[in-house]
Amino acid sequence: MQIAVLVEQMRREGYEVLVSRPSVITKTENGVLMEPFETLWVEAPEEDVGGIMKNLAGRKGQVQNMQSHNGRVTLEAILPTRGLIGFEFDLVNMTSGHGVMSHLFLQYRPFAGEIVTRLTGTLVSLEQGTAKAYALDALESRGKMFVTHGDEVYCGMIIGENPRQHDLPVNPTKAKQLTNFRSQGEGKGIQLTPPVKFSLERAIEYIAPDEYVEATPKELRLRKRILDPNERKRAEKGRTDR
Repeated sequence: MQIAVLVEQMRREGYEVLVSRPSVITKTENGVLMEPFETLWVEAPEEDVGGIMKNLAGRKGQVQNMQSHNGRVTLEAILPTRGLIGFEFDLVNMTSGHGVMSHLFLQYRPFAGEIVTRLTGTLVSLEQGTAKAYALDALESRGKMFVTHGDEVYCGMIIGENPRQHDLPVNPTKAKQLTNFRSQGEGKGIQLTPPVKFSLERAIEYIAPDEYVEATPKELRLRKRILDPNERKRAEKGRTDR
């Protein structure tokens, strides 16, 4: 995405910026909300077509044409521009890098409804400080981690992915309590799974509407728009009550 190129250039020049999830330009015609649609062409191995079609359906895509040739399939689909955000990354994963895609603006059409492209929640830090191996070892059972031992974290920072579709507040800075007794096996090093590292482009595609990518010359972090957990709850409740 062009925004990733711009932000990367700003990082190199020493700027610190917050980037939100990309959004499309909508307009209203005769009282009807309209949004841009695109024609998408995907070429992938035959065995991956089922997963690709399921993914496109979740993005409000409609397959218009399908052709098979030499073990590969070419799909032509029409979907909202919103549905393309993050699709390239999914295509790479679904096809192990063997899928290719291109797309072209088609026209404005009536708004297609809500599109949910991320089916997971996040693990959000409740504390500011240094992430501890002891705490991260316990949190690994909750999901994938984005930080490792020794990383600096702060309240509201996203430090991992929750497999369930809701955000989970956690404390990655918790240290093991010291006692006068040593248990069997105590003192052995904790083996942490390597954390998931995002490129700038992938991070921008990954975040939800209530999240930011924090890009600095040295770090790339994900965070909630509202850092304070109590304020986030009040804001979420306010949206629900509307």
